Amino acid sequence: MLASIYGLYLLAVITPGPNTFIVTRLALSTTRRHAAWAVLGIALGNAAWLCVILGGVAVLLQQHPEGMRAMRYVGGLYLLYLGVRGLCAARTASRASEAAPAAAPGTALVERAMSGEEDRPFRSGLFASLSNPNTMPFYLSILAPTVAPDIPLWVRVAAAVGIVMIAMAWYGTLAWGLSTGHVRQAYSRREPVIRRVLALVLMAYGLRLLISG
Repeated sequence: MLASIYGLYLLAVITPGPNTFIVTRLALSTTRRHAAWAVLGIALGNAAWLCVILGGVAVLLQQHPEGMRAMRYVGGLYLLYLGVRGLCAARTASRASEAAPAAAPGTALVERAMSGEEDRPFRSGLFASLSNPNTMPFYLSILAPTVAPDIPLWVRVAAAVGIVMIAMAWYGTLAWGLSTGHVRQAYSRREPVIRRVLALVLMAYGLRLLISG
């Protein structure tokens, strides 16, 4: 049972989504420490969802569709907000690169990390994880066997701990790999374009949540 739960979650977590885009953007455009804080926020958000679902609160939300609908709207609006901020940051990065092309890449990255939404990476990761409306249905589907009366408590705990560890391992690996020197040097040459693409993806995902809500 646990092996199937871990396998299904791994397949889901490696699929690009809002969490992946946030970690990618922070790892490429700021510092490894900022990306790591976002990973911790995402892990805490997943842990909160698991507590909610395994604690039975999810059943109450399923009985009140307006709660699920409100969650989709909040998530969609937040992703739109991140997208707009990303487009603004891309414009700023483009102007900065044209005005000072010889600036040290590491210094520029740290300076950008201290401004805008990137100065609160933990909050961004946490809220992105909590506001993702697809998390609850997915967790309900893969964790359904663990809530049966004859399943011991340790199985539920093991499932929850394993899921959080997988999330931290995957997003941590992503943050570490994308923040290495040669990757960041390549990114610095294409930063405005990459920022715009990531911002547009977030906005498209947010719009889809609002429309389908």
